Amino acid sequence: MKAQFSLNFRDYNRNQFDFQCLLILICFVFSWLFIYLTTNDELCKAIFIQNSLISTWTIIYSIRIILPHSTKYSFAFMIFQCTVTILNGSAILMMLFYEDFGLCLLLVLSLFLSKSIFIAGPTLCPKTCSFIEWLLISMGCSGFFLSINLHWWSHFEDVINRPIYTFDYVVVCECLLLFGMIVSILQIIPWSTTITTTTQFYISLITIFSSVFLPQAYFFLNQNPFIWLFNYILNKSHRVSLFIIILHEKTIIRKYFHFLAIIVYTSGILLDTHLLIMCSVAFIVLLLLLECMKIKNIAPFGNIIRNAWNMYENEKDTGSIMVSHLFLIIGLSYPVWLADDNRRLAQLSGIISVGIGDSIASIVGSKIGIHKWPGAKRTLEGSLAGLIAQFNFIACLWYFDIIPYSQYNLFFVSLGLLFTTQIEAFSHDIDNLTLPISLFPFLYACKT
Repeated sequence: MKAQFSLNFRDYNRNQFDFQCLLILICFVFSWLFIYLTTNDELCKAIFIQNSLISTWTIIYSIRIILPHSTKYSFAFMIFQCTVTILNGSAILMMLFYEDFGLCLLLVLSLFLSKSIFIAGPTLCPKTCSFIEWLLISMGCSGFFLSINLHWWSHFEDVINRPIYTFDYVVVCECLLLFGMIVSILQIIPWSTTITTTTQFYISLITIFSSVFLPQAYFFLNQNPFIWLFNYILNKSHRVSLFIIILHEKTIIRKYFHFLAIIVYTSGILLDTHLLIMCSVAFIVLLLLLECMKIKNIAPFGNIIRNAWNMYENEKDTGSIMVSHLFLIIGLSYPVWLADDNRRLAQLSGIISVGIGDSIASIVGSKIGIHKWPGAKRTLEGSLAGLIAQFNFIACLWYFDIIPYSQYNLFFVSLGLLFTTQIEAFSHDIDNLTLPISLFPFLYACKT
């Protein structure tokens, strides 16, 4: 059973959870810890606890596979497993008795959701993602479940007794993302043999939009969401120009995408992160819907999308779903979603690591790269070029006083860039997702 399940991961013939994956997982968990310590936000605390529990069980699962099957190791593993179980159970009980029942219940439900996604995802979409990528997806989805439910139930003080603060644009993004995820999930479920897949898609699209997105958006905004969006964009003069630039950038072919992403995301972060967040979420939802149309061959765009996207397939897009472009947008947007405007450098983690470092490393490595890292496909020349390019970009931000410079910040920037370069050189996973996660906690630690 376990052997058959492991075959559903991409590159299943290699070790799926190595030291590189452990480092990426630690960066992901500690990012939420750092955010909670600096903001004292209850949602961040809940997501940190959730991710910590998931991570400990993941490490247990991996150790169980890696350790030799002998009586000595089995007894040691049993002691370790019991200890972790007691610690995790104690954390849940402490929340139950010292916090509030509603938050504890949501946390337990999110843990079950994360496990369900991690098991069902590789089974329904084999060879699409690796072990760590499915783990990050499951943790991200369960964190989203926590977020939208806490924002919803915080309106009822008898259920959630914690102060949960948010903004209008955040709940709009959550409602839109929930709409896209439900529509995508419904395409997996066979409704009826008498109804065509095209009809099923459009029925689910219209039904979920009118029954999920619109009512929730009305509830949170207390007004028509389309009128709210229109007023929001026209509220400040620069938003119209920035909105047009973002829309134009999405139509450019992939050859120039990384270069334009640097301009669009950097200008968006420096001018209006709220608008950038909404546009990034909307584009992710659009990519999800287009991917569904491609897989299900939805008329009249299914074949057009398939022919257009085949030429841009990545070598790691081995499954039925093309995820590299989706991970690219998530990787660029993930730091902007998490860090506030006082952490500009952290918000640029995706641009620095993927838009600049990975792009320059790929170009230089393919053109003049000769010496390869031991046991890896990447070259030393490419990694060095990517490291220098990232540092020069941050140095320019320091020189023009866009972000504050200090020796403290220099230390964490240098440490983060060296660490991310090592991850990029030896990782077998999709860089678009793992590199921003690896760099983010180091840049978030920099002082503003």
